[in-house]
Amino acid sequence: MKFRIFCASAALLLACASPVQALAADAAPAAQPATVAAAEKGMEKTDAKTAEEKTTAEIQTEPAYYPVDVQMSSDGLTCKKIYDVPKTVSPDQIPQEEFDRGGMHYVLEDILRIEMPDIDRKMHSENVTVSSTSDNSNDVIALLPKSKTVTTEDGYSGTAYLDVSSISTKAAGTESVSEPLSATREYPNMPEMDMTDIPKTIEDNGHTLTFSDIEWTPETEETDNLGTMETTYTAVVTYTGTATSSRTTGYTVTATYAGEVSHRNNDCMRYIAVFRGEPIVIEPEEDLTPPDLTGILPQGQDTQPMEEGAGSVPVSWVLCAVFGVLMIIFALRPPACRRMMAQMQAMAAQARDKAQQTMKETEMKLRERQKQKRTEEEELRQAQYLFGPLEKIKAAIRSRRQRKAEQAAMLLAAPPEEEWADAEEWAGEPDAAEQAGQTQPPSEPVQDGDAAPAGPPRAVRDDGDGDDEYPGLGG
Repeated sequence: MKFRIFCASAALLLACASPVQALAADAAPAAQPATVAAAEKGMEKTDAKTAEEKTTAEIQTEPAYYPVDVQMSSDGLTCKKIYDVPKTVSPDQIPQEEFDRGGMHYVLEDILRIEMPDIDRKMHSENVTVSSTSDNSNDVIALLPKSKTVTTEDGYSGTAYLDVSSISTKAAGTESVSEPLSATREYPNMPEMDMTDIPKTIEDNGHTLTFSDIEWTPETEETDNLGTMETTYTAVVTYTGTATSSRTTGYTVTATYAGEVSHRNNDCMRYIAVFRGEPIVIEPEEDLTPPDLTGILPQGQDTQPMEEGAGSVPVSWVLCAVFGVLMIIFALRPPACRRMMAQMQAMAAQARDKAQQTMKETEMKLRERQKQKRTEEEELRQAQYLFGPLEKIKAAIRSRRQRKAEQAAMLLAAPPEEEWADAEEWAGEPDAAEQAGQTQPPSEPVQDGDAAPAGPPRAVRDDGDGDDEYPGLGG
């Protein structure tokens, strides 16, 4: 089957190559006369080019003048070339050749002659840049002189004056500066040295300050005429922070100096060559004959019959041979193809194994993260379980103290008849500390000399010592 395919392909290539070879044999004799005519025409062009080069060499012996300025009209139809030459130069010495530019062909139309003045004046402006350490207008103006002497590249000189309205100042560079901040806050009338109600951060003039230090100042005062003393605390808290700002390291000052400059001309004449332009029309070339090779090729080669080329090997046979070799190689490639397929399958298997390994590693990482998250949640639940009852006990102790203070104030203000009734009601109420699982510390015995009135015990301040409510802040 493969041999049949090879034979069919070879026959098809031979059928396609035969007409091409015939056409090439027919076209070769017809091209011979055109080659001779083109060779003769090429010789004529060579002689004309040689004569033109001789004329150009003769013209270049005269001194050449170049324009100082070229002015083009907006529509491109007029071009003016300005020449500043000595007065001894005549208009005929000004370049008058035609030229092409921007798709236009320019031809000399007129030459203008202008007597140059003894002194030529014009306005000149230039920018000046200086460095400054301040952006204050007075400091900036002090750095800039009111006038300066200027000299242009084309020989003009004069005095330029400062244009105050053109002064501009820009920051040349900045740096970051950090400043320490500190603030003090007082929190008076605190029943105990408890830092729970003291804020850890404050806002001061737009800056956030954090807790740094605290000092407690006790204050004791009598709450009634019976000698009941109450101690309160004033917390003096120090907050610190840092303020970062940007500071400019320098400024760049730019100003414009403007003024009239002049130039003295000695024996100078100005010529203006005016050229008129026309669009260039590109005509299609009609003569497409090959160049004439007469006299260039060896004698007798142009008359050699084309039939001699029949003895050489045609290109079509070469192509047939190449395709035949390719077909033979294709017929013998199955073992190599099998090896290639085996290699591709091995590479695909490696890629698949690598992808599976990557997926396994990703799944392991996800499992580890989920396990870590569950561990953190379990620790958080245990912490809430341990510290939840403690918060309830603290709240019960605070509620007990507040109720004792309110009841003591009511007993002091009540008449003697109602005091005993209130005392009985007070004695019958359950204690908040007993409800929370705490025991009331025993009261101290009353001395004989300090006889206390009969009835319920008076309110006594409980500073929390010994109940381990706020470790480290007692005493």
